[in-house]
Amino acid sequence: MSNLTFINFLSFRRFLPGLLCGLLCGLLVACATEETTRISEEVSYEVVDMSGNWEKDYQLSDDFDTEFNLFIFDIQRRLNPQSDNLNRSPSLSVGQASGSRETIIGLARFTEEITRMPLLQIEQDRSRMRIDREDDFSLLCEFFNEQTAITQTPFGSEECGWNGEQLLFQLILDDGLRIFYQITLSPNGQQLNITTTVSSASVSTPMTISNYYRRYDIPENEFDCILTLTRNNVCRRANN
Repeated sequence: MSNLTFINFLSFRRFLPGLLCGLLCGLLVACATEETTRISEEVSYEVVDMSGNWEKDYQLSDDFDTEFNLFIFDIQRRLNPQSDNLNRSPSLSVGQASGSRETIIGLARFTEEITRMPLLQIEQDRSRMRIDREDDFSLLCEFFNEQTAITQTPFGSEECGWNGEQLLFQLILDDGLRIFYQITLSPNGQQLNITTTVSSASVSTPMTISNYYRRYDIPENEFDCILTLTRNNVCRRANN
C-alpha cells in the first residue's frame, strides 16, 4: 500500500490500519532521536474555558510547504551536522538512518491532513472537553477533576490533561506512531493555538505544525425548512 494514500482520508479511525502499514511495513526502523513529550502529573491543574466556535487564521498559521522544507532540512542536518552547504529544498536523499523516502512523505502528508481543519467547535465543562474538527475525528478528554486521563484503545492509548492552563492530548499507537497536541488560549480569550507534533519510530525527526484560530459567530439561517412527505423541503423566512 502506498503512503500517498494519506492525502485523501477524512476519518482517522478509518485509515489508521493503512497508515501504520504504510509507515512501518517493509522498512528499516531507526531509533527516534526526539523524546515525545509526556503529560506531567506534577503541575498545577486548572480548567480554561475554550468553548465556542473557531475559524482558522491563515495569516498566523504555519504554511505547510514551508514547514515541509524545514522538516527535510532538519533531517539532512541530523545526518551531516558538519556540513555548511545543506540544500534547503525538499530533497529526499536522506538515507536509511532517517527513514525511507516513502515513510518521510507519508509522515508529512499525514501531518498535513490532520492539521488542515478550517473550523473547530469546542464544548466543555469542569470534567469534559470535546473538540469537533471539520472533516476529521473529534478530540475528547474526560478528566473528571483529575489532571490527566488515559484511555486504552485497540490501537494504543490516548492521554489528555492540563499542564497549567494548557490542554494536552497525546495519542500513542502500538506501532510507534505518536500524535501530540498542545492547545493554548490567548489571555484575552479571542485566539486559540493548536500545535501538533507527529513522530514515528521510522523517521528520526518529528514534524510540527502550529495553527491559530479566532472566535467567530455562526450566522443564523435565513430560512427555516421542514421535510414533508408530499412537498419535500418546505422553507420560509425565519421569524416570519
